[in-house]
Amino acid sequence: MNVCFYTKSAPSITNLLNISYLIHQRPNHNYSFIQVDTPFVKQTLNQRLRELYAHARFDDGRYDYPRDISAFEKEVGRHVQPLKISSFESTKVAAVNDIQSEQFLEKVRPDIIIQAGAGILKKNIFSRAAATINLHHGIAPEIRGIDSTFWCMFYGIREKIGVTCHFIDEQLDTGAVIEQSALANTSGSFIDVQTANYLMGRDVLLRSVDLLQQGHKTIVNKGQVNSYYFGVPDNFLYYALKKRNFAPIMKISQKTFKMKDANFLLIPEK
Repeated sequence: MNVCFYTKSAPSITNLLNISYLIHQRPNHNYSFIQVDTPFVKQTLNQRLRELYAHARFDDGRYDYPRDISAFEKEVGRHVQPLKISSFESTKVAAVNDIQSEQFLEKVRPDIIIQAGAGILKKNIFSRAAATINLHHGIAPEIRGIDSTFWCMFYGIREKIGVTCHFIDEQLDTGAVIEQSALANTSGSFIDVQTANYLMGRDVLLRSVDLLQQGHKTIVNKGQVNSYYFGVPDNFLYYALKKRNFAPIMKISQKTFKMKDANFLLIPEK
């Protein structure tokens, strides 16, 4: 089976965790890479001053969000297996969804495209494989967007901490679910829970690829659910949550939601 990873020229440690795990666990697949060579964007003076102010006001050496993210990434890094992307067929492109990406996909003809940190894929890309998938660290379509672990702690819905592998469609984190797992033990700090969730996610991706290799494509609709979209938390919110030992600050009922269809891949019983 041909699998193409769509990632950045320098993949994040969390994406490398999933990429290396899948390749080492399933070495018989044919792998290729599209790497988006994103140019460095220098911060404006105003952006830098705002960042310094946020850190100075809400950082006493224990409650800083970027520092804890770095600690989480260091812990995840211990589990990344050695991988040399240059040993696989690959190309570097100037922008996500560009013509170079289309041409490379036409050449390698992947059965599966895995979005691995490249950005939001459009139809001209995700339609070029039998399955284009994304690994989302949250229970989708209920919990969508970024930093789901933090927001589930913030709103007191730790039962929604988990991982979802889903098809990519024209909306964000709403494609049909292939495989999904809630994290069994969600007690502890943000770093502890986030690390456990990402390590669990490797196997969610692995099982999803195995299922797709079997050719299952029947989708069933299980009705609509309350769906919440989240962005990146700022240092102030993280400071407030950590100071409460990650006890919830607000109720999810106070957050605006939209109704979304819950579509799932139907797996025939053997």
